[in-house]
Formats: sequence, C-alpha cells, structure tokens
Amino acid sequence: MTVPTRFRAATDLLKALGITEPKEIDIEAIAQYCDATVLYQRLSGCEARIVGTSNRAIITVNPQDSRGRERFSAAHELGHWLRDTGIAFCNPDAAFNDSAGPSAETRANEYAADLLLPRFMFEPASKDKPMTFETTSALADLFETSLTATAIRLVRYGSFPAVVVCSENGTLQWFRRGSDVPESLWPRSPGKGTFAYDVGRGETNGASGEVYASEWFKDIPNRHSVHEDSRRIGSCVLTLVWWKDEAPLEEIVEREERRAARRSDWRDEE
Repeated sequence: MTVPTRFRAATDLLKALGITEPKEIDIEAIAQYCDATVLYQRLSGCEARIVGTSNRAIITVNPQDSRGRERFSAAHELGHWLRDTGIAFCNPDAAFNDSAGPSAETRANEYAADLLLPRFMFEPASKDKPMTFETTSALADLFETSLTATAIRLVRYGSFPAVVVCSENGTLQWFRRGSDVPESLWPRSPGKGTFAYDVGRGETNGASGEVYASEWFKDIPNRHSVHEDSRRIGSCVLTLVWWKDEAPLEEIVEREERRAARRSDWRDEE
C-alpha cells in the first residue's frame, strides 16, 4: 500500500491535507488521496464494503436518505483501508455496540469519528453548549454527520457530563459515557418514568425534560434529577442524559475514593 503509515491517525491525515474547517472535510477527495475510490451503489445485505488490492481500493456505500450516514460509512471503510487488511462487508451502525469489546468494526468507527468530527474542531464548536439534541442537530449540520455519531462525540468532548444511550423495544442496546461520568454508573433499560419509554412505545417521536436519575441508573437517590432528551432514530430510541447539577457525580466519586482508601488500608494491614 502506498499511503504512509503515519496517516493511520485521522488527525495526521487532516493536518497533512491542510484541513482546518468542517466544510473542508471532503470524504471522497480524502479517500482518493489515500488511493481509495468511493462509489454510491445499491448493496444487498450490508451498508458498505471495501475491496482492495495491494495499492488500490474501491469503497462502495449503500445510498442513504441522510448524507451524514453516507459520509460516515465511507469514512468507516477508509478506516479499514488504512488500518486493517482484507475485504470487509460492513454495517457501520452495528459497530456502535462494542459491548463485546473493541473490534475492527469499532476501531473503524473511531477512525471515522476522528476524521469527520475531529476533536480539534469539535471541542471549540461544542464548548459550553447544552447536551441536547438541539445542540447535536446543529453540530451534525455543521460537520455533515449523522445524529448518532454526533451525539456520541458530544458526550465525549462536550463541556458537561452526559451519557448517550441507545434502546430498542424497551431494552438497552449500547451506551457511551463522558469522561466526567464515573465508570461505576451503568445505565439501565429505560423505565416507565423516562421520556425514552414513551418514545419507544410510539407515543411521541421526541421529548425532553427533567427525570429522576434513578430511572436511568442504580444506586442514585430519587432526590437527584437529570435532564433527558430522547429521539426516535429509525427503530431505536437515542437518549442524551445530562447532569446539569454535577453534585451527585461528585458524591459518587468521593464515595468511591473512600472505598478505595479503605481497601488499601485493609491490604496494608494484611
């Protein structure tokens, strides 16, 4: 393959091409620079695929109603081209679920996100913005990306602690937490007191407001609330859970630190 290995990092590729603004991220031109041609044709059984030889590749993407989904699929396959080997038949959306651990598919999704929603552009654009779908939609328009990919990026690089949750038929499918959210907090399937529950039942396509944090997480007292924003995305419900009041998270961190200190003391005594 002729593409330098340094371009295995999406940020390095963007910088090498002198790309500094979202409108300059032309995925077809970038792929061509990397010896990969992007075609949009109907596919059966997959959303995208890549067929490559030693120095050339053809990326085929199933045409979508959303340009953001098309671009993400193309970037996902480019990630395979630059980092993996062989032939891949992919459904990039399925790779958002990495509950079984990192895989080539999740790594390709990470590459696509780094390429289309680069941190050095995304952080300034999302700074101090509410963790809602209004913000997500505006950023998705700016970067020309899908709502799902943009929501994940907002949770990761936004200014406030939040979690994005995907549920289907009332059951949790996957989630991503922001770096300020303790790892001990794992969301549950949406309860009857959530807006996601109503959206999942088809009562509305979207709703937002304050709910008890205990509707989404165990071991959080009912006195604490979070801001929930839920939207139907295809067959799934995508939810942003945002802590406007960060005090409950600080309490959890302090409690975990005390527990860790006690365990350390016990080990020292032994």
